[in-house]
Amino acid sequence: SNRLNSAADPMASKREHLSGPRWLSSRPGKRWAEVFFLQWSVGWILIFGLIVAFKVYEPLRDTGYMIIGLGVSLPFVVYPALFPSMTDKQIPWYDRYWVKANVWVGIFGFVGNYFWTHYFYKVLHAKYTFPVEIQLNEVPFFLYLITHAYFMSYHTATTIVLRRYWTSVRSDSALVRALGSIVLVFSLSVFTAFMETFTISEVPYYSHDDKFMMYTVGSIFYGIYFYVSFPMFARIDESGKNWSLSRTAIDSLGAAMLVSIILDLTRLVMNTSLVSENLSILSATTTDQFPFLAQ
Repeated sequence: SNRLNSAADPMASKREHLSGPRWLSSRPGKRWAEVFFLQWSVGWILIFGLIVAFKVYEPLRDTGYMIIGLGVSLPFVVYPALFPSMTDKQIPWYDRYWVKANVWVGIFGFVGNYFWTHYFYKVLHAKYTFPVEIQLNEVPFFLYLITHAYFMSYHTATTIVLRRYWTSVRSDSALVRALGSIVLVFSLSVFTAFMETFTISEVPYYSHDDKFMMYTVGSIFYGIYFYVSFPMFARIDESGKNWSLSRTAIDSLGAAMLVSIILDLTRLVMNTSLVSENLSILSATTTDQFPFLAQ
């Protein structure tokens, strides 16, 4: 039957192949972007690793850190803008997958740095002591840029892994597929959070009171970002009609709101007050302000 269909329709075998197990997207523009994102991820991670290994960061101040931040994050935007794929050349810039991917991650990463970092300061007692003066809401600004590179790499890699799972599992049970997805997303999230924490542990400007707690509880807590973001990001232009730029931005903001809710519910479960120097903020008995709104 399949052979007859293929003979009658030359495109049938191709569609059957594209609908089977795969790592990369079946859509040319998205596939090209994923390959480039992975290639640059290898490049910037190697550069970053050398900077940490040889302690190049030690004499740096604002300008040096800003150069590093721009150096690892800008290529995700600049290269595909200057050297678009053949597919992208045929469509408006705002319909290109790489644009939507950068917008989604840019919004999500900004919210994470501006708001959620304070949960790490107050709940997990982590702190940044980088010798820089340019900060935004008590977070070194260059970290906003570096976060973009990290998150672009994370979300590209996990989208590829999730796609492989979703296109490989042929179980008739929706429950089995859903449970498998939950386990996979949770595993990817905790692994990602742990590896980031572990690999930057030698940087003296990032510290915490209890290393074991940061590796264990901290990884699960940080993983909350990704429990939500990994499966949501993977949906962009994955099936059906391509997303608009506005839908992409709204989706990212929705993901950020969900993470915010889960983070604060987790804080309440842990029964930890978020406290600034002079103001008790959003403790179990005080709901005056969120920590990131305190003056």
